[in-house]
Amino acid sequence: MIKIEGLTESSAKEILNSEISHSLKDYLNQPLEITENQIEFYQQNGFVKIENVIEPEFLPELKKIVEAAVLIRKGKDERNLKDKSQYEQSFLQCGYLCWDFPAVKEIVFAKRFAGIVRDLMRADHIRLWHDQALFKEPGGRVTDAHQDCSYWPIHEPQFTSTMWLALVDVPVEKGCLYFYPKTNDPNLKEYVDIFKNPHQPKFLNDKEKVFVPLKAGEATFHSGLTFHGAGENRTSQMREAMTIIYIKDGVTFDSSDERNKTHTSCIGLNEGNLINTKYTPILI
Repeated sequence: MIKIEGLTESSAKEILNSEISHSLKDYLNQPLEITENQIEFYQQNGFVKIENVIEPEFLPELKKIVEAAVLIRKGKDERNLKDKSQYEQSFLQCGYLCWDFPAVKEIVFAKRFAGIVRDLMRADHIRLWHDQALFKEPGGRVTDAHQDCSYWPIHEPQFTSTMWLALVDVPVEKGCLYFYPKTNDPNLKEYVDIFKNPHQPKFLNDKEKVFVPLKAGEATFHSGLTFHGAGENRTSQMREAMTIIYIKDGVTFDSSDERNKTHTSCIGLNEGNLINTKYTPILI
């Protein structure tokens, strides 16, 4: 059974049915300026670490909201880790939380985060793709190296980006992300089925792997093209992260792959249509 310290089902529901504080709401829409060096690093390497994405003053409330949503989604699962599928042993995955829980929506729609992505991609406007909490249980196995855009029906994967926000300190031993720099290359696309039958693309054998431990409130941002994964959680504590995936306004629907053409965010679209559905609003 999934347990989160300090939360019960009733207290989680109370948190999720309450208004977030005015101070957090204001903060989530305050811009965070990033440097040209950070933008260049992201453009060249396909990922970047950003500090103080959420400052310590505001982290506890934000963290509790995400934890509450995860508990409501997963709290009734009574299986032990060993009884779950290989994929489920990698992380607790809770997607599209913002559409079920208004408190989470305030976080996911934050202009603070979307503004960082806009600047990193040098875009005019940014849309939401979707959100997902990714918690890794104590003893959770590795997250196999993969490329996010393999699972997304988008013709322009270079214009996708994921924020991976650490809600707790995530050192190497707790399962921080690792990245393969400079794999944000459309010519390196390869589908890795981390759901059923993961494999290691051969070209990664000669690539450098960079682990990026994070302090709570820090985040990485990575291109949907960038190959990455995460280590196992060798600690007795939950690894907690909230991710939000963004697309540049103007990207289009790719229906060519049967494995993902029914993606929720593209519901109702036909090949080549502009991705502009109820799930993908412009955020900034």
